Amino acid sequence: MNIITINNQPSAEELWAGIGGHFDNLGQIINEFLDNSISNFAANPSVNRNLIVSLKELQSTNQVEISIEDSGTGIKKLDEAFTLGNTNAGESPLNEHGFGLKHALASANPENSSWEVYTRTDEDYDNNSFKKISAPYKIHDFQALVCANEAWPGQLSGSGTLVRFTCSWEMFKTTARGIRGGVTSFRTMADILCEDIGFIYAGVIASGGASITMSIENSDGIKERKVVGAVEPDWADFIKPGSGMEQVDLGSGKVDIEYKFGRINEKSLRKEFDNSTTRKYYMKNMSSSGVEIRINGRVLCYNLFKEIWGIEKHNSYNYLLVVLNLKSQNKDYLPKTRTSKNGLREGDPKLEKLYSWVKSNMPEPKKDLSLADHETDLFEELRKNKELFNPDPNKLITTEMQVFKSTGENKDRVRIDLYEKTSYGVTIYEGKKETTTSKDVYQLRMYWDGLVFDGIIPNKGILVAERNPESVKSLIKIVNTMRDANDKNYNFEAKTWAELGINLSRPNTN
Repeated sequence: MNIITINNQPSAEELWAGIGGHFDNLGQIINEFLDNSISNFAANPSVNRNLIVSLKELQSTNQVEISIEDSGTGIKKLDEAFTLGNTNAGESPLNEHGFGLKHALASANPENSSWEVYTRTDEDYDNNSFKKISAPYKIHDFQALVCANEAWPGQLSGSGTLVRFTCSWEMFKTTARGIRGGVTSFRTMADILCEDIGFIYAGVIASGGASITMSIENSDGIKERKVVGAVEPDWADFIKPGSGMEQVDLGSGKVDIEYKFGRINEKSLRKEFDNSTTRKYYMKNMSSSGVEIRINGRVLCYNLFKEIWGIEKHNSYNYLLVVLNLKSQNKDYLPKTRTSKNGLREGDPKLEKLYSWVKSNMPEPKKDLSLADHETDLFEELRKNKELFNPDPNKLITTEMQVFKSTGENKDRVRIDLYEKTSYGVTIYEGKKETTTSKDVYQLRMYWDGLVFDGIIPNKGILVAERNPESVKSLIKIVNTMRDANDKNYNFEAKTWAELGINLSRPNTN
C-alpha cells in the first residue's frame, strides 16, 4: 500500500478571503470585538470595565477609521488568540468558536491591509511597553512587535486592548441598512450604531458588566463623546407567567432563565444618542415583538414567533414581548450560537428545549384584536368563530364570495366582507373596525343586489362596527322599507363587534 502526502496548507490570502463576509452589517462586526472585551471583563471581575468605540470620518479617502478599546487584562496568549478555531483563549460563552477576532477583521478589512491590534498586560504597562499586531495576517512568519517607551495609541490607561481598522464608506453605510428614508449622514449612522449597541448589550450595560462610550469625529474635526445607554422595553404590564427566574436543564446542565412575559408600550421616537428613545426596537410592531433570547445579557436573536408557535406574525400580536436571558458561564449548558453570533443554531436540541419551555408557559399567544389595522382581520376572526361553533355540516362561511359574477366581466365583481350560508339561509356582512357611515349601508345594499342579480336569495344583511351612529340606524330603517329586484324587502340590521363575539378590548392573559 502506497501513501500519498496531501498538502492542505492554505494560503493566508485565500484563508482571509474565505473567513470574511459572514456578517450582515458593520454593527455585527463591531459586536465581535465587543464580545471579546466583555468576555474578558466577565472572566476578570477585578478589572475596570470600560469600552470606547471610536468612529473617525476620513473624507479624503471616503473611508471610516474605527477602533474598539477596552480596559481589560490585555491579550496574554497571542498564539491562541490569533489561531483560527482555537478556543483555549476563550473566557466566556461569547468566545464559543475561536473564530470571532479573525472573522471580524477579515470582514471589516477584506484586503488584509489596514488593521492593527494593540495590547498590553499589567506587566507590559509597568514596563512602559505594549505589543502591536498588524496586517497582513499570515500563516507563516506572523509576528508581533514589542513597542517600548512609545505612546499608547488609545485613550485608556492601564492594561487593555485596542483594535483599529479602516473600512470603506460602503461598509460603514451597512449600519443603516433597513432604515427608511435612505440615511447618508455620518452622525446619523453613528447614532444608529449607538442604538444597536445599546440594544444588543442592554443586559450587560444595565447590570454593570460594561460601560460603553462612543467617540465620534467627523471630517471637519468636530469631536463628540456619547455614553451608550441600555435600550430597554417600556413594559405596560406582565402577563402569565409574569417575570422571574427559573433553573432549567436544557440538556447538559442547569442554566438560570431570567424571563419576562408582558405587554409593551410603544417607545418614544428617536432622539439622537438618547437610548431611552428608539427608531428600531420595541416599537410595538411586527418587527419588534415576539420572543427575544439573550445569553448573559447579550442578544442572540429576537422577533421570534413562527419558530416557536408555528403561527405567522400579525398586528394583533404586536403587544407581546417575551424576554429570556440565559445565565451561565458554561457554554456546554447553553444553545449553540452561529459562528458570527448573529443568531442561534436552529435544530440544536438545547434551543428546541428552550422553545418547548416557552410553549409550556404560553401554549399560544392570545390576539389583541384592538391592534388589528383593518376590518379584514376582524372578519377573518369572525369567520373562524362561525366555522368553529356552527354545527351545520353543509355551511359555507367565506370572505372570498364575490357578486355580479353573472355579468361575465371581472371588473364588475365585488367581494363581500363575509358571506354565510347555513340551513337558516344566507347572511351577508359589511363593516368597519370603528364606525360605520351611510356609505356602508349602500355598500351592504350593493352586495344584496349583486346576489339577487346572480340568482341567490339573501335573507339578512348585517352592518357591523365598534359603533354604529344613530344616523346609520335611521338610514337602515328607511332602506328596509324598500324592495329588491325580487320584490322582497331588504332586511338589514346594525351590530357591534362585541355582539358578534369579537372583543376589541385588550385580552385578559393573566
